[in-house]
Amino acid sequence: MFVSVPVQQQKMEAASAEWKLISYRGLKYVSAANVKSFYRFTAIEERGKKLIFKSPNLEMEWEINSKDIYINKVKFVMSFAVIKPTHRAIVSVVDLAKLIDPILRPSYIKHVSSFDTVVIDAGHGDHDSGAVGLLGYEKKYCLDTALRLERALKKRGFKTHMTRRTDKYLSLGQRVREANSVKNAIFISVHFNSSDNRLANGIETYALAPQGTVSTNGGRAGGYRKGNNRDGENIALATAVHAMAMHRMGVEDRGVKRARFNVLTGINKPAILFEGGFVTHSGDAQRINSWEYREKLANTIAEAVSAFRKAVGKKK
Repeated sequence: MFVSVPVQQQKMEAASAEWKLISYRGLKYVSAANVKSFYRFTAIEERGKKLIFKSPNLEMEWEINSKDIYINKVKFVMSFAVIKPTHRAIVSVVDLAKLIDPILRPSYIKHVSSFDTVVIDAGHGDHDSGAVGLLGYEKKYCLDTALRLERALKKRGFKTHMTRRTDKYLSLGQRVREANSVKNAIFISVHFNSSDNRLANGIETYALAPQGTVSTNGGRAGGYRKGNNRDGENIALATAVHAMAMHRMGVEDRGVKRARFNVLTGINKPAILFEGGFVTHSGDAQRINSWEYREKLANTIAEAVSAFRKAVGKKK
């Protein structure tokens, strides 16, 4: 399952050529009506603060004053909230260009490179245990899932490169340098989550926050911070993996998010960081401690990588 559905479009130049930009408090926005016509949605339904964009095989939901949107019922967290300063709802052009467009039209992502290898990064290791869970350490779950993912990817014809395959410590810089040395590859960092709030649960997937955007977890807009020139591929990869996980794993959807984690900022290839559940939540911890769950998670990610490669294609 890949969340995006091909939208019939006439051939066009850059997407912004048909977006009618609106200036508001120093930012550029696009109206909901413009989004509807550009992406050929058949209707917009208003339900209180919610706007539901509809097509035969695609539904997108916005909520006024919220950064959360849903595309085919999968959650995404934008950098800026949808707002309605006058009579019309508007969305930031940064979120439209860097989040919504690559999800709805992955085949339009420019400068896509083919890949045959997946760099698998098992988080933490050795003295860095990661999160201390109710039933075990994060580092153990990361490595086991990563090794299962390696096998699942090889069965599907991919080459793999592991940043670690034993209980050893690697700095974030070492992980980045090793990943960057691998050609024709994408990067997936495998983690499990934790929280002081024992009710926090579910799966979330991170891509690098693009230049000019605010990280999901807070902070100022990163206008001075460069991305890795892979913004479209990053979000398309995150979408493929996260949507497949939501379809198959039956857990809480915490959304596709953007951040400037050190292990993502230096990567020179499409990259995501995947959080497979909370080791501090009773239900998630039971699942994560089960090899069957980790095996299913690995196969789900591998299937999503295949879907991602098919969706973005290789530009001629």
